[in-house]
Amino acid sequence: MKDTEIAEIYRKLALPTERDESGKVIPIEFSEKETGFILFEMMHKAREENKKGNGGRAFKRHWNKASKKERGEINK
Repeated sequence: MKDTEIAEIYRKLALPTERDESGKVIPIEFSEKETGFILFEMMHKAREENKKGNGGRAFKRHWNKASKKERGEINK
């Protein structure tokens, strides 16, 4: 995404909360691209924690594709 698109997302998130007459929150409209970016940013901390625990990889390898050393680590 471009910097201007990212800035627009942060601008939308910073807007005050809108409510209807009954007091229910009116959700902000995001495009699918914007929603994907927001989820990607929200999962950043979890991805970093997974990388630390998996030797620099975000996800563990499937046991079929892992080396013998990695298979031993997966079975722990």
